Amino acid sequence: MTLPPESLGSLREILAHYCGILLDDSRLTHLQTAVERRALALKRLPDQYLADLLTNRDRTELQFLAEPFLNHETIFFRNRPHMEALRKTLLPTLHATLPPGVPIKIWSAGCATGEEPYSIAITALETLGEPLPRPVEILATDLSATAIEKARAGVYRGRTLTNLTPLQRLRFFTPVGNALTIHERVRQLVTFMQHNLLDPFPPAVRGTHILFCQNVTIYFSLDTCRTLMARFYDILADGGTLCLGFSETLWNIFDRLRPVSVDGAFLYRKDPPRQRMVALSVPKPSRPTLHPTRPTRRRPTSPPASSDPLFTDETVVVEGRRMIESGQIEAALELFAHAPLAGRYAPAVLALTAQAHANRGELDLALAEARRALELNPLVTEAHILLGLIYERQQQFTLAIRHLERARYLNSDSPLVAFHLAECYRQTDRVADAIREYRNAEHLLHSLPPDHLIEGVAVYWLAESCRRWIRRFEGER
Repeated sequence: MTLPPESLGSLREILAHYCGILLDDSRLTHLQTAVERRALALKRLPDQYLADLLTNRDRTELQFLAEPFLNHETIFFRNRPHMEALRKTLLPTLHATLPPGVPIKIWSAGCATGEEPYSIAITALETLGEPLPRPVEILATDLSATAIEKARAGVYRGRTLTNLTPLQRLRFFTPVGNALTIHERVRQLVTFMQHNLLDPFPPAVRGTHILFCQNVTIYFSLDTCRTLMARFYDILADGGTLCLGFSETLWNIFDRLRPVSVDGAFLYRKDPPRQRMVALSVPKPSRPTLHPTRPTRRRPTSPPASSDPLFTDETVVVEGRRMIESGQIEAALELFAHAPLAGRYAPAVLALTAQAHANRGELDLALAEARRALELNPLVTEAHILLGLIYERQQQFTLAIRHLERARYLNSDSPLVAFHLAECYRQTDRVADAIREYRNAEHLLHSLPPDHLIEGVAVYWLAESCRRWIRRFEGER
């Protein structure tokens, strides 16, 4: 049974209002599958279940439907720059400046299966020493009840342990079969709680000194992100720090948190009241009186945004693109992790980050990053190309064509865009359009060496594929 698209669209909006996650058109089929599975579990007809849900908006049922779309992909010490800033500066500074006995309050919002808050706890023990010289209170919250249950269990194996040093494994974990269990003295620093970030915050988070919220807001709409940031701002202590994922940015989204660079990490800080008042009260320079007999001198212009150390530089775009094209995906992601995601080049870096994550198979994250890049700048060609290729792979050809046509408009000289646009036209029986784009792709490929690789495929193979489809279509006419 195919559920009405308009009803699924309405449910998508209700889910976004419930938990912030905004599903694009390509995920509507997955949403239908989630509805059908839940209806089957309740022994109900899917259309009746959906109709009741649209009317009643039962939060328990919305939680069940949201669960499959929550991203729990994480590892210990995932964001190294932030952890280095925590170890070198954030924790030592708080310990040195807070009154004796006052706890350091840290919130891991969107903690998934617990690797992040446990990494924070390990860093606190390594930095401040054992026993801790003052309390460290780490609250870890996540929308997913399943993820919170796994986090409380604290049993880990496989890839998630990759970044741990041998000493950390020995010191903070207990071997159990082929897995490692988090040690009790690490566990006791962390309090886990299921929580929806769009609901009122727990009272315990007021006065938070350090707030980690990584790879969460990238899945939200810009309006939801702005609202959440304002609420984060209100509960942060004066001087408190917000740590977002390196592909998340507040540039042109929320400006009350000041971007800062700490030990190579790009963070956001809530200035104390005095600093905020000083910033607001700086007088504007008065307009100079021009001397009637002297020529007017043009005032020096401000340096371009890229020269600001807290703004992304064009070299990051150039070097990151080179790394991705040569297959150095991890090196590219390491470069992007240390780049401040702000300024005119930020959307391009975000699109390249999405491409790197797509190459690693992290398609949900790549889609969210590419969409955010276009929200910040709808003219980022790489983002349109990436979305087109992902949607083509998912056989969402209408969506793929939409983005590939925009990419062709922005860059008419790309044989890759022309070829994949032709493929999508062919899949949707738009024969005349497919022939035109195959011819266009063949023409653009003609200027390249036959053994040159485009996305890992030789030019001569792509050109021959174009000619083959043109002959086939023209022979059928």
